Amino acid sequence: MSGEEKTLRRKGRLVQGEGGAIILVNEKNEGYRVNEIIAFIWYECEGKTESEIVDLISDMVDLDKETIRKDVHAVLSKLKEVELVETV
Repeated sequence: MSGEEKTLRRKGRLVQGEGGAIILVNEKNEGYRVNEIIAFIWYECEGKTESEIVDLISDMVDLDKETIRKDVHAVLSKLKEVELVETV
């Protein structure tokens, strides 16, 4: 990655759906049902970089950091695509 890593900012809101479902809703009012891990990553985006989120998760689970990095990157790419996360 070239240059300084950008800070992330979450967009939209988290709502509780029927049966305890976790739904992220973007500013276009489009809802996406997500699991707890994706909701956690989305929540942690406020003011952190992708690397900081990887480090945070790495401290919590027993997985190699490269696997975590790839998974977090994939989740953040999708969240950006559906306008639930942006870089600032």
